[in-house]
Amino acid sequence: MDKKKSLLGRSSRNEPFYITTTLPYVNAKPHIGFALEIVQADAIARYHKLLGDEVFFNFGTDEHGLKIYQKAQEAGKESQIYVDEYAAKFDELKKALNLSYNNFIRTTDPHHIKAAQEIW
Repeated sequence: MDKKKSLLGRSSRNEPFYITTTLPYVNAKPHIGFALEIVQADAIARYHKLLGDEVFFNFGTDEHGLKIYQKAQEAGKESQIYVDEYAAKFDELKKALNLSYNNFIRTTDPHHIKAAQEIW
């Protein structure tokens, strides 16, 4: 089997590699502590790409919980409008931090809700 050479001079492994971060609650703006986690995950994802692996890097937001509901109420907004605004702030990290994630998942996405209902 003839494998390509990666940028690191090794044979490309061409193995699937999946990485995800924790899904932060959207009850506040992104902060430096969370940025550290996603930058570290991004570095690992990029390393595996250099090895020639087929990388899938997942990132997103958890949009359920009492604190989120309370913050939405404090802001005088419906919960979905509130989480839409904050999820956008987290997704903006891709550009601000030059991240390479493939997928931005939100726990209010219809396919996520359906999957959670089937599992639970």
